[in-house]
Amino acid sequence: MPTNLPPEYFAAEKRFKQASTPAEKISAMEDLIATVPKHKGTDKLRADLRRKLSLLREEAIKKVKRGGRGNLYTVQKEGAAQIALVGFANSGKSSLLASLTNATPVIADYPISTLTPLPGMMPFEDIQFQLVDLPPIGNEATDGWVSGILRSADALLLVVDLSEEPEVQAEL
Repeated sequence: MPTNLPPEYFAAEKRFKQASTPAEKISAMEDLIATVPKHKGTDKLRADLRRKLSLLREEAIKKVKRGGRGNLYTVQKEGAAQIALVGFANSGKSSLLASLTNATPVIADYPISTLTPLPGMMPFEDIQFQLVDLPPIGNEATDGWVSGILRSADALLLVVDLSEEPEVQAEL
């Protein structure tokens, strides 16, 4: 069955092949998956790409567990304050970042589309605030370095999905 892949797929595939760090590879693989059209001709391709993404994530977890020296990711503070966006998977953190800043996060309908911290500058009157989109809380693969960013942030913004049960999300 033909896959009829768009040109964006081949550009993302080239970026994946050029990626050198695990974080770059994971990000490029997510973009690759996002560009594959959803139809019966691409089912096996999508499954293979998702399997490769899961292997890349497991490899990144193993490297983090082995390392133990410092945080995997840090975000240099810019502007008047650094505000970390905190919430569960698919709560709208990336959408909020995209609407308030010029940042272009991966916004997808599948959970955990954000694997690396993504900063964006939000203007407010004469002041610039730095918003940082983080992976969802409760993700074992990122707990170590996410907590480091949360500790260094000036403020935390809890993002809650009101279509789910907000009381349960707020308690956790």
